[in-house]
Amino acid sequence: MRYLPPLLLAVAAACLAFAYWGLATPAGRRAYDEMDGIIPAAVGLAGVVLVVAAAAIWLWRRLRAARR
Repeated sequence: MRYLPPLLLAVAAACLAFAYWGLATPAGRRAYDEMDGIIPAAVGLAGVVLVVAAAAIWLWRRLRAARR
């Protein structure tokens, strides 16, 4: 459990990088045109959710450790 937030952040970084590539670069827009653009957008949203989850786990652990 100690390595979960960094692992979530690493996966989130990969998701956000893919989303940026798929939505913002010419090669990505060619690969994901029209309705296929939903794929990088959904992966980007998943990346944001993972960042929030990692932050929540980290904060929960810090608060729990401070109470002891």
